Amino acid sequence: VFANDFNPDCAPTWEVNGWDNLLIKDLNLIDANDLPDFDCLTGGFPCQPFSAQGKGLGFYDTRGTLFFKVAELIHRKRPKAFLLENVKQLYHHDGGRTFETILRVLREDLGYTVHYDVLNSYRFGVPQNRERVFIVGFKENIDYEFPTGGPLTVTVKDLLEDTVDEKYYFREDHKHYKVISKHVTDPDKVYSWRWSYVRENKKNVCPTILASNSVPTLIKVADGVRTITPREGFRLQGFPDTFKMPDLSDRKLFHQIGNSVTVPVIKAIADGIIQRI
Repeated sequence: VFANDFNPDCAPTWEVNGWDNLLIKDLNLIDANDLPDFDCLTGGFPCQPFSAQGKGLGFYDTRGTLFFKVAELIHRKRPKAFLLENVKQLYHHDGGRTFETILRVLREDLGYTVHYDVLNSYRFGVPQNRERVFIVGFKENIDYEFPTGGPLTVTVKDLLEDTVDEKYYFREDHKHYKVISKHVTDPDKVYSWRWSYVRENKKNVCPTILASNSVPTLIKVADGVRTITPREGFRLQGFPDTFKMPDLSDRKLFHQIGNSVTVPVIKAIADGIIQRI
């Protein structure tokens, strides 16, 4: 019934897929009274500026951060459930005090039953090493067990496009061609470029796709060495090919891919939430 993002480039993504109710605006400037009622709130929030000062302040520890606004929306709208997502490092942010504050706010100040766990995308049918912490809350005292996933049966190679543009290849005129061509040699393995050297992925899956795409995935194919395309990036996040890509630059598309969540992981969590509410 409502969606929000701060990045205006998200608007054409929604439009081309026929979705609506997206508001491009700073979430902090949105009044909860202007939102429709909803049963479940979902979202992610940045933890970079989050540093809880002291203990026992609860709700007020979080002022000035986007989490505070999320908590305010939950407080004002009282949904049956919520699902929040963040990087695994949230556990350790500010010596663990950030996560303690988040749990205290959700449990003690808002009165929700809260469960959390770290899940990896490659346990849910997607060949990407992507660990994220997920927080599920219920207004009622409801037990919840996170899905565990299963063995991976899909490879990165299975998700590659047959023909891609020349711009994705590393040719002889590329300044790092010698290093890359020397180390990216096995078509059944996955590599990444780490600014000055090549790293082979030990799990043989795609490394975590970042919004900056600063650690590009490298693959050996019949006609050379290349990086992945945006369509392949969306596939590695579990998006079906029916998902339409807007007419944006690769940089902007990868920014959205890296900021996104892995679809099968969210579906597995959401199925459990739906059963319980």
